[in-house]
Amino acid sequence: MWLYMAVAVAVLAALLTGIRRYRPVWSRPWWLLVGTVAASILANVGWALAMTPSGAPRFPSLGDLCFIASMGMLVASIYWWVRPGRHSGGLIDAAIALTGGGAVVWVTVLVPLLSGDRFGGLRLASYLCYIGVDLLILALTVRVAAVSRVPTVAYRLMVGAALLWAATDTVFYAALFSGGQAPADWIQIGWLSAYLLLGAAALHPSMARSTGSMPRNANLLSRIRLVAYVVLTVLITALAVLDALAVVPDGQVGPLIVVLSLGCITSVLLIGRLAQLGAALNQRAFVDPLTGLGNRAVLQSELHRRGTTGRVLLILDVDGFRDINAAFGYKSGDAVLVECGHRLRAAAPSDATVVRLDADAFAVLTDGDEQALRRLAGRLRAALAEPYPVAGPSSRRIQASVGAVVIPAGEDGTTALRDADLALQNARAEGTGLALFDPGEYAQWRANRDLIADLQHAIGTDELDMHYQPIVELETGRIVAAEALLRWTRADGTPISPARFIPLAEQSGDITVLGEWVLGRVCTDLAGLWNEHRLPVTVNVSAHQLRGTGFAGRLLDLLADTHLPGEALIVEITETVLLTTVTDAATTVSQLQQLREHGIRIAIDDFGTGYSSLAYLRELPVDILKMDGSFTSRQLEDGSPREIAFVRTIVELGRSLELCTLAEAVETEAQAQRLRDLGCHLAQGYHFARPAPVARLHETLTAQRSRAAGPAT
Repeated sequence: MWLYMAVAVAVLAALLTGIRRYRPVWSRPWWLLVGTVAASILANVGWALAMTPSGAPRFPSLGDLCFIASMGMLVASIYWWVRPGRHSGGLIDAAIALTGGGAVVWVTVLVPLLSGDRFGGLRLASYLCYIGVDLLILALTVRVAAVSRVPTVAYRLMVGAALLWAATDTVFYAALFSGGQAPADWIQIGWLSAYLLLGAAALHPSMARSTGSMPRNANLLSRIRLVAYVVLTVLITALAVLDALAVVPDGQVGPLIVVLSLGCITSVLLIGRLAQLGAALNQRAFVDPLTGLGNRAVLQSELHRRGTTGRVLLILDVDGFRDINAAFGYKSGDAVLVECGHRLRAAAPSDATVVRLDADAFAVLTDGDEQALRRLAGRLRAALAEPYPVAGPSSRRIQASVGAVVIPAGEDGTTALRDADLALQNARAEGTGLALFDPGEYAQWRANRDLIADLQHAIGTDELDMHYQPIVELETGRIVAAEALLRWTRADGTPISPARFIPLAEQSGDITVLGEWVLGRVCTDLAGLWNEHRLPVTVNVSAHQLRGTGFAGRLLDLLADTHLPGEALIVEITETVLLTTVTDAATTVSQLQQLREHGIRIAIDDFGTGYSSLAYLRELPVDILKMDGSFTSRQLEDGSPREIAFVRTIVELGRSLELCTLAEAVETEAQAQRLRDLGCHLAQGYHFARPAPVARLHETLTAQRSRAAGPAT
């Protein structure tokens, strides 16, 4: 007894320490456990004080009253482990455990107790009460196991303690009622172990989040659950057979009827539970496993329904969510997504459909008009903007972009998800936070999509061609290079502007395939230009191409296949090639350096329009600065001091860095003369020549060579 008392006191201290240290949000179950252990200690004190001279405790006594209170508080603690009202599941599982455990208790405990005359009156009633409480502990523990969150360490220890307590009581009563004498002392090990498990649960940090929580992605048909059902069915059947062999010869069919009845009830409950699990599995197809919200299928079902009033659909995308995963890990990222789901559900109207679409995208569908939509978008964005705890004491703020569409009354939302997603793309691109769907934008999107499809078909056909615009030396007027320019003319003769299809190819990723075709065609044309006129050609290269690690090697192989030296080619890039990750930027610089080592010169196109041009000059291996055409506008011709200052600065910067400067879009002699006066080296534009097929360039170069040679003598 003294060992039992010492362990109980230690467990009581552990419970109080755990509650004080970890401060569980839902602490009621833990305080009831404190009461359970304290009442158990008082019960042992009461029994010790009520001991007869022969060493047997008197009955009833204060110890019995305290023991009943202890058992009652234990039952209450297990019941309150899961907050009532937060989850209604687990009742059938509890009933199955009650009937199955009742069959075992009936055969091993109740039949020996009721068939003998050793106990009667108040003591018999107390034993029946204790046995009933043990069955209730078993049923409630199974309920906790059925509905509680994915188990923590403290949860496992608590469930293990409760089951061990009920099992030890059952073994104790079975030995007491069938053996005719007090059970062996080794049975006390079960109760002591249960107490130790309770103490360990209280001291584990997970105790703070082990109570009051609900499941999010429980395995409804887990292997353990199925095995438990099978074992329970076989056990009840075996008990019925053994009971029949024991009682039928004596004509005592009552116990057999009880066991068979319990078996039938358990079988019915098992069938009901399996049907319930099947329905839950079917419903699981419409639930997002991480957040517990509905999924895309739920939203699609609601959108296909025609509303009697106007409805609004909002898609919210968490900005910079990948940074959270990268900085704090995927576990923190998942926690942020779960919290986002909770906040959206709380901020949205009670009858709204709130779903997680994928990754960091959510959607809210509810009744309303455009005005209500804007108010709701503001509430949702404000809810998501509150700080999120990540990685211990750290916190992180996030913003969300919202794309929305209004669904008129009487119409279904078949295209609403597509429309809201297009609006979301605009919200992200424009940085406005919220964008509403505009039918004109969809028409433009569809036209762009069709144009990209046509471009994919045009690659490798006669619809695409290369034109070349001469680049002249301003001081002499001599053609010293040419720029390769892609042209697209449909089969019906309709020209498509590069300003239209090149940006779309960049967005779709088709620019890589298109760029490879351009390089192949340019090298083919360049072979004749270089061999006959020693004329180098500049060609634009996309940032997408440079980010591929094998680009430089493929280009050098292409030059080798066409028997061209590196000096024959000038690669034009824009400053945006470094607007990417550190790894991609390093790859880009490395490949450009590799090209330069083989004689290929590098030019920065549209120089002066980037917000950090000087920084790029420091990073990139550059030979030529190509001024944006906006600097050679008519203001330069008119002598605008501001425009002249910009051009002078770029020219002087190039000279100080020993770089060549090239002005584009030169349209008049006045502009050309101003550029000469400022010291610009090269120029191109309609003033000198328009882009034309390679054959025309050959003719122009031949004529230039003839003029240089002078008249024949």
